[in-house]
Amino acid sequence: MKKIVGLTGVILIACMMISSLFAPANSVENTSAASDYSASQNNGMEDSDYIIKAEKGYIVVYKKGEDKPYLTTDCRVSNLPKGDALYLEKGIEIKGKKSLMKTLEDYCS
Repeated sequence: MKKIVGLTGVILIACMMISSLFAPANSVENTSAASDYSASQNNGMEDSDYIIKAEKGYIVVYKKGEDKPYLTTDCRVSNLPKGDALYLEKGIEIKGKKSLMKTLEDYCS
């Protein structure tokens, strides 16, 4: 009985160590995207329209009608499902900062 408990413990520890090798890459990208977004916010109360696109493998945000990026994230498009990546290649229109933040959180988590 003691051998089974010990073996189970060793297996659980090994699984945790292996899974921790893959977790840091995603959490760094998520916090970076959130901090980029927070840094780019202004104090205005206006609700703008935004376009979220995939460029050079990352998610980029534009204000509608502008050519200069409003926000460049560290979220890799290659980490997303194929369907989401295809939508981002075409561009997704988002209305308002709250919707923008929620959408970025969905894609970058």
